[in-house]
Amino acid sequence: MGNIKKLLSDLHSKTADLRNSATMALWNYWYFEAGTVAEQDIRKGEKLMGLKKFEAAQALFEKIIKSYPQFAEAHNKLATLFFLAGDYGSSINECKITINMNPHHFGAWHGMGLCLFKLGRYPEAIESFKSALEIQPYANINRIYIAKCMGNLN
Repeated sequence: MGNIKKLLSDLHSKTADLRNSATMALWNYWYFEAGTVAEQDIRKGEKLMGLKKFEAAQALFEKIIKSYPQFAEAHNKLATLFFLAGDYGSSINECKITINMNPHHFGAWHGMGLCLFKLGRYPEAIESFKSALEIQPYANINRIYIAKCMGNLN
């Protein structure tokens, strides 16, 4: 866990290269959290999503979750699939599961913000994007979406 704390700290560095390598290392850690077999299945599911084979990808992610119920990244990938399919409510639920397991998952915070934005739930989206920024303060895409949300508030 000490290494994770260092990587999370590096996300706040003024040095872009250090932030980028920390980001990649965290994603790598999250992908391998349940072991090599689960990681390989996650990658297969991503390929299926890329081919727009959503039903096959969903079945695979659900199988991974059944085998590894505490594997946060499997829930995050299922959230991504639901987002791509336009099922924002289900995506939000999977993001929440991911965040419960891994409160530092900036991708899940950002993804939940995107879903809330799509649903017009701007105050909640702002909070989600702010949570992502607390973890990854240089991820300006979150600032952009906060501004878009603010522009949609009455």
